[in-house]
Amino acid sequence: MIDIGGNQKVSVVVDILRFSSTVTTLLTFVDEIYIALSEREKGIYIGEKFGVKREGYDYGNSPIEILKNKEEILERYERGEKIFIKTTNGTRVLESLKAEEIYIGSILNAEAVSKVSNSFSLIPCHTLKGFAIEDFIGCGVIAKFREDLDESALSAKLLAERDYREVIINSRSAQNLKDLGYENDIYFCLLENLYDIVGKYEKEKKRIVRCMI
Repeated sequence: MIDIGGNQKVSVVVDILRFSSTVTTLLTFVDEIYIALSEREKGIYIGEKFGVKREGYDYGNSPIEILKNKEEILERYERGEKIFIKTTNGTRVLESLKAEEIYIGSILNAEAVSKVSNSFSLIPCHTLKGFAIEDFIGCGVIAKFREDLDESALSAKLLAERDYREVIINSRSAQNLKDLGYENDIYFCLLENLYDIVGKYEKEKKRIVRCMI
């Protein structure tokens, strides 16, 4: 956990490669995304397990794939189909949080995320195997737009003020995506401040809704 002002009632989940980036991209053209449950209902299913598209799902956890299929997704969504997402780590961390307000942060919307509250906590998702440098750096990119930083946020910010893209491109997570054929996703996820929207998680409804900041 990385504090921006010390308010633990507001949290921002940061999973750069790729949950946060996929969600943020989706919310540029849909209003809401539901967390997929074990019991399936009719809808559009997006997600991965260990990086690979889940069996029976429509699309993988890939912002590039989402954009390539935007028209089809939007058409089905406008006909009334819900969008569901499930990932190995991002959705798991999201559902585990106890904060009163929960947002989704990425490099794609870093500056917008920095404005969600006067103070909040950044939650880097990391991986099931442990520390993930890209999520720590992602928190630092968000922290670049704030001044009220604790030492962990300051260290992340200092790292993000250097050539952080090269570090992420050569990270363990990025190498895994390259091996799976998702190299273009890595470069897309590094586009800083491409979007000015932020996803907000509504725990009771298990959905992420679009917020304009």
